[in-house]
Amino acid sequence: MVTHRLKQTFVFLAAVVPVLAVLAAAGAEQEIPTSEQVMNRILNANAGGPVLTSADAHFKFRMHKPVSLPPDCEFSGAIVLREGRQQIEIGRRTSGLQCWALNHFIIGRLFQGTEPPAQFLSRFTFWVLGWRLVDGHLFYLVEGTARNPKNNPYGMIGWVDYDRGLIVDGTIKYSWGDIDGVQRYEKRSGAWVLVYQYLMTSRFGASLEVEYSNFQFQPR
Repeated sequence: MVTHRLKQTFVFLAAVVPVLAVLAAAGAEQEIPTSEQVMNRILNANAGGPVLTSADAHFKFRMHKPVSLPPDCEFSGAIVLREGRQQIEIGRRTSGLQCWALNHFIIGRLFQGTEPPAQFLSRFTFWVLGWRLVDGHLFYLVEGTARNPKNNPYGMIGWVDYDRGLIVDGTIKYSWGDIDGVQRYEKRSGAWVLVYQYLMTSRFGASLEVEYSNFQFQPR
């Protein structure tokens, strides 16, 4: 009986050890890019394609409820990109004081870009923490800390699809709390565009869905 169990153990080890060796070799051969290389991929995701100039956006805001339930406030408008800066123009919104305040203080601050992406990212120091393989694509976990501790946001962490240069999910850290987000992209007219965002903050129990459409481009 003991001999039989020992034999089973040796057979199991003989099968497992080569697999572990292959996994270890794969990890050793995987060359991790520098944080500068990852940031460069993000900033140049559409370097060879047309320039996105505007898109329609539909916002759905909820407090303490899942996405399966109707939103508390809805907003529709357009996001316009001028000289690398993002500007938002809301055309329609749900009536009421709460929705007016959300539009004025939240939507505007989150989606109004006061500086180009490269300038914003330059205010952070980044590190590559790890990697994973999803459907044959390499994803890297990148963390950033503000060079100035008084900066707001002061930190961020997220997964980057390195092949495409796209941020798929992550967390942005503010002095008042964190915003977690998931993003989905599609390719339109030869360029990767953001088609869906889900943002939420557990501190306030609030979430925001954003759907993008009607993309407009101009030649580079």
